[in-house]
Amino acid sequence: MLLDNLDDYKFWRDGKLANAPTQLDACIVEIEDPFKLSTAEKDKILSLCQQGNFALFNIKEQSNYADAIVSINTQFGLVDFDQHLFVKNQGLAYITQSNNKDQGEFIPYTDKDLGWHTDGYYNSIHQRIRAFSLFCVRPALTGGINEWIDPQMVYLLLREDNPDVVKALTHPEVMTIPEHKVDGKVRRATSTGPIFFIDEVSNVLSMRYTQRKKHIEFLDSEEIKQAVKHLDELLNASTDYHFVHLLRTGQGLLCNNILHKRNSFTDNKDSPRLFLRGRYFNRIN
Repeated sequence: MLLDNLDDYKFWRDGKLANAPTQLDACIVEIEDPFKLSTAEKDKILSLCQQGNFALFNIKEQSNYADAIVSINTQFGLVDFDQHLFVKNQGLAYITQSNNKDQGEFIPYTDKDLGWHTDGYYNSIHQRIRAFSLFCVRPALTGGINEWIDPQMVYLLLREDNPDVVKALTHPEVMTIPEHKVDGKVRRATSTGPIFFIDEVSNVLSMRYTQRKKHIEFLDSEEIKQAVKHLDELLNASTDYHFVHLLRTGQGLLCNNILHKRNSFTDNKDSPRLFLRGRYFNRIN
């Protein structure tokens, strides 16, 4: 089990509980100039990401939101981006409904519910997503509400309830995402690994998970089945550490790859929902 020494675990747990945010208003940072963050703005975002692994921010209207978001991300060391299929601009993907056949098979590019997951849960160990940013250029006409929770808090709550659950979820072969083929060619290799783990680069407690059950294989044991059930029940519950929020134009999220979801939405056909997302191989620093 992670944090095997009980005294070490208790020290970590007590510190986490003492500092974990529970009020969303306290997690919002007003940014005056996205191209030159003040020391106070940067320090608050860093502090929030250390305490709860996320921070919200607001910026004023910009002529080019993409450049502004790239600038903010760069100031926190987020430059090593995931060059996946639909990246367009300096590491940013434009998340909007798409009629493109290739994009349309991925739920973020539809108006459907997007279940609990960490970004890049299907990536290899060498391409772990450790941070991401999400920014609202235009919200949907209705819906599209985001919900998130700190993965470290999920581990803590599960362990406090039943240590055997987190022990099962640290099994090195607990979750497998089969390879993804297009026209007979492998676009993404099979990915197998634990759900909870100590990241080999950042040396912090981390998580990879998706609540979707299609194209996902869990280790075939009753213990694993029950552990995943407990995890899903916690994610679907409402705790002091769950956050629910509708991002509006000019508001963004910076995080160390928190667990998150999005509900379905209805678009304004003349002005469809548009978000900018960046995924990074390093944590916010």
